[in-house]
Amino acid sequence: MKTHSSSGVRYYLALLILVIPAIIGASSAAANAQADDGKIDSFVFEQLASDGQANVFVKMASDANLDDAASIQNRNERLNAVHEVLTAHATRTQQAIRLFLRRRGVQFRPFWINNSLYVYGADEPLVQALAQRSDVAYIRGDREVPMHTPVAEAPAQSETDAVEWNIELVQAPAVWALGYTGQGVVLANIDTGVRYTHEALVSSYRGNSGDGTFSHDYNWYDPAMDLLAPADNVGHGSHTMGIMVGGDGPGPSTDDIGVAPDAQWIAAKGCGTLFCSEFRLIASAEWVLCPTRVDGSDPDCSKAPDIVNNSWGGAGGDNWYLSYIRAWLAAGIAPVFSVGNSGPDCGTAGSPGDYNLVAGVGATDADDVLADYSSKGPGGFRPLKPDIVAPGSSVRSSIGSGDSAYAVFSGTSMAAPHASGTLALLLSAKPNTGLVSLANALRLGTETDLGAPPGPQTCEGRPYDQYPNEIYGWGRLDALSSILELTQ
Repeated sequence: MKTHSSSGVRYYLALLILVIPAIIGASSAAANAQADDGKIDSFVFEQLASDGQANVFVKMASDANLDDAASIQNRNERLNAVHEVLTAHATRTQQAIRLFLRRRGVQFRPFWINNSLYVYGADEPLVQALAQRSDVAYIRGDREVPMHTPVAEAPAQSETDAVEWNIELVQAPAVWALGYTGQGVVLANIDTGVRYTHEALVSSYRGNSGDGTFSHDYNWYDPAMDLLAPADNVGHGSHTMGIMVGGDGPGPSTDDIGVAPDAQWIAAKGCGTLFCSEFRLIASAEWVLCPTRVDGSDPDCSKAPDIVNNSWGGAGGDNWYLSYIRAWLAAGIAPVFSVGNSGPDCGTAGSPGDYNLVAGVGATDADDVLADYSSKGPGGFRPLKPDIVAPGSSVRSSIGSGDSAYAVFSGTSMAAPHASGTLALLLSAKPNTGLVSLANALRLGTETDLGAPPGPQTCEGRPYDQYPNEIYGWGRLDALSSILELTQ
């Protein structure tokens, strides 16, 4: 039952129009904002005290201006333009500090997506010397960011010969009946990897040549360079990818576990375990914007995905990842994040899921009630978080332990891929749709007839049954309503 007022729609459209340039063109101040204790992250001091040295990110004081990217209509030209501006700015502004580090025999890796350098084994004198430079904004330690780990899991039968309940609930089959199955759209995840030979995923892997051979260049990236073909030692990434694209869609099916079964997928292994080093995450973020061969060479931005799903994040209010989002948005890549499993209290939405114009997704159960673990708003960057909710409890999907292995997981990690898959359906219906239109259709195409959540039923004065709110956002995802919002 749709209950959005026209004034609410106009308000939200105005909000979207305002926040896009704020993120894309004016993120420097937010990205450079620091705690009152100076330019050096307290985590760096902790590492120095325990180990005598630390691997650190050195964030430069200036950011590239990406304002002009939005006016470029051709997708490949836009991707290349964003990449060229970011790399040129990083090369120019990092020239002096790179020379400073080389003269001291210090190993480092430059990053262009947020104009930073990753410095290996820095001791305290080096850290202090770097912090004193006027071209350095701040120094941050290499944290381990948690996946939004499933709160419960169980093995599942290998085949059901049916469409899963969660896929039915978001009305994906009704969209398939209209002829939109994700065709022509590429999805990526930054996760624990994906088992590319899994029966539910192999046909939609972009590296599948169709003749029994596979090409992993530009379709798979492991920043650690340990795995030269897509694999998943944890199972989490295969599960989230299955929810996005798993199965064969309309008609007789062996197993439909995914929202957009005709979309293609690629993947970056940003997480070695159920924790993700920020080094892996930033390397993966760059690869998403401009994919490379598996060895990191020969970037080709035309291979970038349309949508990137992220089921990871830390505490709310952390602005470190804003530069990634800024770059993806400038390039026309839609970012989706889970908001975290820290419920049921208010104010528990994590970053980056609490960012502006990131689709931050909470989790519901089969009865359309918010899961007790699902994080609530208000968010650290925008009070209205989550943006939407989607099925996340007891969701069956593929895992990485075998080519026909499945499991039932619960968490906001399972909810976010429903939104990513729905975005793929929207793009298959209307290719080249702008991010504002996509966000509008995704948020307004929601089911608002939802039950009382566990824990607080009011956050920031908005009760759960008045939309939007900081518990259900705009409501539960409905792919059919989203399509109608976009196409009518």
